[in-house]
Amino acid sequence: MRLYLDVDGTLLRRGGHARLRGDLAPAFNLRPFLQWATDTYDCAWLTSRNRDGCNKAIRATFRQAIGPGDEADAVDSLLARVSPTCWPEYKAQAIDFTTPFLWLDDAPEEESLARLEQHGTTASWIPVAVDQRPDDLSRVMEVLGKGAK
Repeated sequence: MRLYLDVDGTLLRRGGHARLRGDLAPAFNLRPFLQWATDTYDCAWLTSRNRDGCNKAIRATFRQAIGPGDEADAVDSLLARVSPTCWPEYKAQAIDFTTPFLWLDDAPEEESLARLEQHGTTASWIPVAVDQRPDDLSRVMEVLGKGAK
């Protein structure tokens, strides 16, 4: 099963002083979540940071949010396991509706939500909002359990 991942507000937090400065911080349990997700699912990016099919900017954003060191290196090796996607206007254009999928995002565009509804897959979107619920990645792992690839 494919797991589509958003970045801002889903895997990286924008809160407190970080929000005022425009900075991002890693969500709580980011590394365990990424390990679990990439071990369990076929992961792909579905984020405005990656609409052109290149994940270089995503990896740089995480490195900046985490800072230098072993944790950033460990997270980066997990990020490298997530496939890029391309989409011209809205995120759901990158979704392969012919195979089962889940999509983690804090705020999909209206066009994306309409496309999910059109395909009868609205239940595939799992709202994740680490800005409002800092431990939301733990909840997602618990709710999704130990799904299989």
